[in-house]
Amino acid sequence: MKLHLSFFFLIISVSASGQKKGIDPLVQKFDDHRIHSLQEKLYLHIDRSLYLTGEMLWFKIYNVDGTLHQPIDVSSVAYVEILDATNEVILQTKVELKKGFGDGSLFLPATIANGQYQIRAYTNWMRNASAEFYFHKTITIVNTFRKTESENNASKVQLDAQFFPEGGNLVTGLTSKIGFRVVDASGHGINFTGTVYNQNNESIVSFQPLQFGLGNFSFTPKENEQYHAIITDQKGKTATIKLPSTFDHGFVIQAKDSTESLIKIKVSAKIADAQTDPIVYLFGHARQQKWYSEMRYLKKGSASFLINKKDLPDGISHLTLFDANLLPVCERLYFKQLEKKLNLSIQTNQPVYDVRRKVTINLDVKNQFDKTIPSTLSLAVYKNDSLSIDTNETIISYLWLTSDLTGNIESPNYYFNSTDVKAKEALDNVMLTHGWRRFSWNNILTKTVMNEFIPESHGHIIKGMVTQPDDSPAQFVSTYLSTPGKNIQFNGARSNEKGEIRFEMADFYGLQKIIFQTDITKDSTSKIKILNPFSTDYTAYSLSSFRPTEVLKNQLLERSIAMQVQDVYYEDYITRFKNPIPDSVAFYGKPDEKYLLDDYTRFPVMEEVMREYVPGVYVRKNRDGFHFKVLDNVNKAVFQEDPLVMLDGLPIFDIDKIMEFDPLKVKKLDVLTRKYYIGQFTFPGIVSYTTYQGDLGGFQIDPRSISINYEGLQLHREFFSPHYETPQQRSSRLPDQRNLLFWAPTLITNQNGKHLVEFYTSDLTGEYSIVVEGLAGDGSAGHAVGNFTVKNYNN
Repeated sequence: MKLHLSFFFLIISVSASGQKKGIDPLVQKFDDHRIHSLQEKLYLHIDRSLYLTGEMLWFKIYNVDGTLHQPIDVSSVAYVEILDATNEVILQTKVELKKGFGDGSLFLPATIANGQYQIRAYTNWMRNASAEFYFHKTITIVNTFRKTESENNASKVQLDAQFFPEGGNLVTGLTSKIGFRVVDASGHGINFTGTVYNQNNESIVSFQPLQFGLGNFSFTPKENEQYHAIITDQKGKTATIKLPSTFDHGFVIQAKDSTESLIKIKVSAKIADAQTDPIVYLFGHARQQKWYSEMRYLKKGSASFLINKKDLPDGISHLTLFDANLLPVCERLYFKQLEKKLNLSIQTNQPVYDVRRKVTINLDVKNQFDKTIPSTLSLAVYKNDSLSIDTNETIISYLWLTSDLTGNIESPNYYFNSTDVKAKEALDNVMLTHGWRRFSWNNILTKTVMNEFIPESHGHIIKGMVTQPDDSPAQFVSTYLSTPGKNIQFNGARSNEKGEIRFEMADFYGLQKIIFQTDITKDSTSKIKILNPFSTDYTAYSLSSFRPTEVLKNQLLERSIAMQVQDVYYEDYITRFKNPIPDSVAFYGKPDEKYLLDDYTRFPVMEEVMREYVPGVYVRKNRDGFHFKVLDNVNKAVFQEDPLVMLDGLPIFDIDKIMEFDPLKVKKLDVLTRKYYIGQFTFPGIVSYTTYQGDLGGFQIDPRSISINYEGLQLHREFFSPHYETPQQRSSRLPDQRNLLFWAPTLITNQNGKHLVEFYTSDLTGEYSIVVEGLAGDGSAGHAVGNFTVKNYNN
């Protein structure tokens, strides 16, 4: 008996060792990819979903890591754009991120046509992945000054149907579940009836959707048969769609709940010339975290795995089947409902308010254990009328569902808050029809991670190309960027082997004039081209035009008039920006010598100025022109090369030019009598001139340089919310037609998880909605909606 037991345990040990050895290379490659592929996710809470041209769109940005959804301080810049149905850019801006959060606004001009648009957001680092994983949200913009254009329905595809075998493929002789998705031209699921036929038009199985045009059916394909489906919508229109091809050999998996606590994964296979009892591996991961790996022998072409639901992380899990050669052969997505989330409570101090009265809202945040938790929230309060179209997307549904799947997910919030008994099965249909998406095993198994785009950790990065006259890359050329003015910025970069240059711009806001140049004394032929910082990768989304009913037209007119009234009476408040506090210290810090030229005798020639009262700089004139020699006070010597000479932040490489400049236009002169290091460059001192206006004083810029107006990070626009604290203020004759009563992008709860919000109602009566979204430090997300009524008790 002891001999038999020893032999038995030896077999178990060898089997476990073989299993570990077999799966180890896969786990190693997965971990290598995870380490080099940090994921960022952006979510935008926008104040509303329908806008009129002339209104402001306000937004809050949440930047989280793709694994735990915790705020992440990697990128300091987010790119926000509005695109039309053809992916034409309507508006775009750059927004500052700090510790994972940012906020901004977009003014919607009257040039925008009626219709639906996509607002999308991403970071430079996110551009390493597909554009499908940028943040996208559909909004409606109505131009009340422009006639709605007629829509050509004849050119539109009326029905789109897709079929997705569970696991990936149909195999003859093996029963498969097939998920399906049938949508109309606008991308919305439709109700229909469908039947599968073989090539002999024999009926195989009938089916119909469960929710949003999604559903599933099962059947067993036979050898030498082809299949198609005929779909009939509610108007009697039909469409014929081919089913995916069947294979003579392959794998099929089926996932279903075995009990309340267990998931059963059944594997069926038909393998040509298969060895006896071949091995398969099941690998489970969620958002770059491995949580499961197991091996099974296929007994008579079948094997099963039982998974405890407690082992699954919240949200979407990928269950991938690998064959004995560690090649992925099947994949199934499974969704576990969230355990970790924020419970947001909204409580107003009264249900009904008079016009121009204070509203007090108490916000209370707790986690899933009913314990208070500090969080960052954003809040919008707007009039709730027929124009308030609910897109049914929240921070919860986006982070845990939509952000990890490609394509359109209709009404994603339904799967999280619905009491519908069909919601669980409907969500599994989403998993069936969206497999093999964000995560690609092919990239992991065959490719090294190559990230073309770097994170902008310390500010916006301006990118460019340096080329030769024949447009070939100019390698290792020194280039310089400067923003002339009183608060100058200066940067330098040397082109790489591809001719690429990058300038990292910290604290760079608003529209500024930027000058790019090379050192013309060393390089006079290279050309500089500044690249578009925005992504030019797009994805297709079904968008439609806006067709208002007669009732909506009246409401649109009322809202348009109210908007115009606000623009007329409160223009100064609406266009108010909070400018960042400029750093008055030059980029090189405190100079070693500083001269205010008005404190000295003013000479008409710059050479006299330099020779008479700038002892830290020696002026030399050689055959090739003037040269400056700056004292090296650190080493008690004199630098032998020319220093960096600047006028209002613009590098001047030809010192003869600065010597010809009128010194009476110069207000001050700074001298740095030591080496200065910036980026890849070292300068033997600095001589910096500043004019009275910081505008170069008429100095002629070298024609080989590039001067452009460049938009930096968005200036922070202040949201206008008037106060009516006194009877005099309430009786003001200025109209108050605010439809959006309040917008607060950054509310930080205290240690007790609470925050108090106060604002005033306008002159508009009706029902108002309060929408709050938020994120805690542990990645818990929350969404809540409240309401109140405004009445005019004086009427």
